[in-house]
Amino acid sequence: MILQTGFKNSLKNLNKIFWPDEGYTKGDLMHYYSGIWPLIKPYLEGRPVSLVRYPEGITGNFFYQKDVPEPPAWVETLPIVNRDRIIHYAMINNPETLIWSVNLGCIEVHPWLSTRSTLDYPSYVIFDLDPMEPAVFSDAVQIALSIHAILNELHLKSFPKISGATGIHIYVPIQNCYRFEQTSDFVKKIGAIIIQAFPEKATNERKVSQRSGKVYIDHLQNIRGKTIAAVYSVRPLPGAPVSTPVSWEELPDCHPAMFSIESLLKRTEKVGDLFYPLLSMKQELPKI
Repeated sequence: MILQTGFKNSLKNLNKIFWPDEGYTKGDLMHYYSGIWPLIKPYLEGRPVSLVRYPEGITGNFFYQKDVPEPPAWVETLPIVNRDRIIHYAMINNPETLIWSVNLGCIEVHPWLSTRSTLDYPSYVIFDLDPMEPAVFSDAVQIALSIHAILNELHLKSFPKISGATGIHIYVPIQNCYRFEQTSDFVKKIGAIIIQAFPEKATNERKVSQRSGKVYIDHLQNIRGKTIAAVYSVRPLPGAPVSTPVSWEELPDCHPAMFSIESLLKRTEKVGDLFYPLLSMKQELPKI
C-alpha cells in the first residue's frame, strides 16, 4: 500500500497491546486494515463515520467521537447540521484515514447507512439480530433464516454477516429513494411477522429487561445517523473477531468468533467478497 508523504511519521505507539490475552498490538490492527482496505473501501467511501476510541485497547475505557473539527490533510470531513450545531464527520475515503483512526485508538469502523449525496436515503435495509441471554447465536441463526425465507417470498435479495459479537446482520440493498422512516417500518413489519410465528424466540421489546432469552430484532437501527459495524470491521472483543460476510448456506455452521484478524484475509483470498453483488443492487421495497 502506498501512503501519502509524511503520513507514517504521524503513527505512534505501534507496539501498544490492544488485546492482552492474544498479544495483538495497535500495529497488528493497522496491518489487518491495510490488507483488507481493497475490500472494505466501497463500504466506507463517502459515508460519515462515528469514531469509537479505545486508547488503552479492549480492556480500557472507550469513548465516542463524532466531531473532527481540525483533521489532518488526508482526512476528508462532512459538516452535518445536528439540531443546533454542526458536526464535522470524518469519512474514510482513503487508507490513510482508516489507519489514522486506528492510531487514535479506533478498533471498529462505524459508517452511516447512507452516503454524503443521499444522507436522508439509506443504501440498504438492516436487520440487526441480537440474542439476549440465555438465547444464543443458534437462536439468531433460526430467526435470520426465517427472515431470509420471507425476503425470498418478497423477491428481495439479502446478504448476511456475522456481527463479530453475538449476533447477525442482514443487509437488503435498495434504491436510494426510501427514507429512513420507511426502511425502519419495513423491518418492524417483517419483525412482527417473525415474532408472531416465534413468540418464544423473537422480540422487538424496547425494554432490555423484557428481552431475556429472545432474539431482539432492532428496527431502530434504521434511523438517520445510526451506525453499524462495517463489513470486515474488527470488534473490540477477545480474539479480535471480525464482522464477516457469510453465505446463507454456511450460516448455520457459523459461530460469532469464527473469523479474526488472523484468519479473515485468508478467507477472502478463498471466497472473495461475498457482499460484492450488494454494491450494485438497487431493489424496490414492496408494500407489506
